[in-house]
Formats: sequence, structure tokens, C-alpha cells
Amino acid sequence: MPKQDVDVNQVRISAPPPDDSALIQVDDVFIVVTQAFCPNGHNLIVDFENSEYDFECDFDGFPGLKLRLESETEAGDVVLSPFHGDSSKKGKTNWAKGTKLKVCCPQCKTPLPRLASCRCPDKGDLVKVYLSPNLTDSHVLALCNVWGCQRSHTIDNWEIISEYLDGQIDD
Repeated sequence: MPKQDVDVNQVRISAPPPDDSALIQVDDVFIVVTQAFCPNGHNLIVDFENSEYDFECDFDGFPGLKLRLESETEAGDVVLSPFHGDSSKKGKTNWAKGTKLKVCCPQCKTPLPRLASCRCPDKGDLVKVYLSPNLTDSHVLALCNVWGCQRSHTIDNWEIISEYLDGQIDD
């Protein structure tokens, strides 16, 4: 995608990630999401102590990322692994592969905002999970809303430009 085709209203560049970044590096190998927020500022990381779920919500000792998924006929909560590149999930995981879902905050039920089209065969959309309590577009986790699509992106203030320019996400 040529630079002139980048939607500058959607792509914002801000300061470098804050000291309390939502991403940490573990053992010089793993990247772990440690904080995540819906558009209304609700924390999407599972609280071990106060978890209302009847299933384990941790992944190797780290709390997962909780989301509400809705299809035309049913809804349920899922907890995603906080490890970048790990597709492990817990909770409601019996969706048919290729099902396009509405991804929402489990607390306020607000749908997560769309970032861009996904390049998956099922023509999904990448939705934004904010990685900063400031709810800035320059620090987001982009997840595809099609069940089974493994395309997700962790985007900081410079990577979002490379994702668009490399053609990894559309519009």
C-alpha cells in the first residue's frame, strides 16, 4: 500500500510506549500482554482473585484476556492467552471455524472498535483492544473477529505504519 493511501485519520502516531507498558518480555523470549482495555476503559485482563468464571483463567501463571463473543444465535465469554503468538483459549470455544463474531467487553458489552479489514479468507475485521489506559490508537492489540483466524497484531507507535505499508492489513 503506497504511503499516500494510508488513512491518517485512523492511524495516529504518539510518543513512545509509556514506562508502564502493557507489554513485557519474559526470559528474553516471550512477549506478554499485561494490561488491556475496552473503549470505555474497563480492564480486560482476568483478575485471579475475583474471577467469576468456572474455569481456570491463567496461562502459565499469567492472567488471560477476557472478551465477550456474540454470533447471531449465541454469546459467551472467552479468555485468550496473554502470550503473543499463542492461540490458546479458555471458556466458550466451540464456535464453528470461520464464524464472524461481534467482539465485546464482557463488562459493559460495548463492541470493540474496528481497526481495519483482515486479510483472512473469511473477510474478517481487525478490532482494537487498547494496551494503555489512555485508550490511544497508537498502542493496540488488533484481533480478527473471525473464529479460527490466527492473524493478530500487536501494534505500537511505529509498527502500525509498517503493518499498513507491508500490506498486512487493509484499509
